[in-house]
Amino acid sequence: MNIFCKQRSKQILQSKAGLLALIIPLAGCGGSPPQETTGRAATENDSSRATQPLSSQTSQRSEQKSYFTINSDGNLVRPTGFREWVYVGTPLTPNELNPPEAPFPEFHNVYVDPDSWSHFKATGEFRDGTIIVKELATVGANAAVSGNGFFMGDFRGLEATIKSAQYFPDEPGNWAYFSFGHDYPLAETAEAFPTAACNACHAASAATDFVFTQYYPVLRARSASVVPGPVVMDFNSRAELQNAMLAATSAIGEPRAETGTSPGEVPTELDALFEYLNDKEYENFAARESALHPSRGPHANFGSPVRVFMSDNVAASLEAGNDFHPVGSSIVKEMYEDDGETLQGWAVMVKTQSDSDGGNGWFWYEVTSTTDPTALGGGEAGNGIPLCTSCHGSGSDYVLTKFPLE
Repeated sequence: MNIFCKQRSKQILQSKAGLLALIIPLAGCGGSPPQETTGRAATENDSSRATQPLSSQTSQRSEQKSYFTINSDGNLVRPTGFREWVYVGTPLTPNELNPPEAPFPEFHNVYVDPDSWSHFKATGEFRDGTIIVKELATVGANAAVSGNGFFMGDFRGLEATIKSAQYFPDEPGNWAYFSFGHDYPLAETAEAFPTAACNACHAASAATDFVFTQYYPVLRARSASVVPGPVVMDFNSRAELQNAMLAATSAIGEPRAETGTSPGEVPTELDALFEYLNDKEYENFAARESALHPSRGPHANFGSPVRVFMSDNVAASLEAGNDFHPVGSSIVKEMYEDDGETLQGWAVMVKTQSDSDGGNGWFWYEVTSTTDPTALGGGEAGNGIPLCTSCHGSGSDYVLTKFPLE
């Protein structure tokens, strides 16, 4: 999902991928599965509704219709008939553009239930009761009679996200995320992902109510009277949304493991680290990006200029294509104001033990000031911070920076 999330080691990674571009993940499988039944839970006559005002239709639908079922265990029953819903787009982040392997290499076919689409089109808001489904399909051929490109192969999985104050009153925005697997047969039911696995990234980077509408011109347009165009991020609103997310899920900013001692050049003791950063000793690293570029993650303001420096050992490990990086691997990211000249802080990750242990083996620190070491941008400083590991879990041993460095 360039719209959703990801789960447990590989599954959490794949989920997050899908979910990361809108707000849910869905996937398909290696063989063509049976066609979903057209199970729209409609009780009214569509033709009679067409004569009613849109506001009346939306009100009736919100009150009378549900496109999902939560069972007695609190799990989501796998939706059917979603291919008859409103299709909004298909993000793709292929391996070829994300070497050596993309976290979410599949096509993500995204569908919104019809009533929620009508409500969104009329109001620009996702109604309570919205369900978004993402069906994953592999990349098949790379060429067709029309030319070279990426063409769909087989279904591979299914994921979904739901907005419901009734079922998820304590989740940020009342959104919950689900995966029915990445191989057929799919699971009949799915348990909601932990908050830290999905919502943190969505809060920091999604444009509209935890949904990555910026990547879907159909959602951006809302109606034929609005001309689709590039998304202009409101960074103040984004910061406010991130703060609200952190307040609602403060636990995801707290370390899950004892702070490890750095065996490398970059210290993990806060005062020593802040002095190291201000002295720009990381500029001794030979491996660094050649220029500033827009941030692709939630560091500082989404889209603001950043630049990465990395220690020789992690650079060598990435070049070798290793699955795990050595102890002492260190990465420093400079974060700038939008003017591209004013340094506003740093994000740091240091591997303090050989076992990455679900991110607990990495030390994490983000500071949004060059004068105050306690002006933290991503929770506390320490090992295993869920706000960090939930996003970085899709990388190469938690390293998301594209390599070779550009």
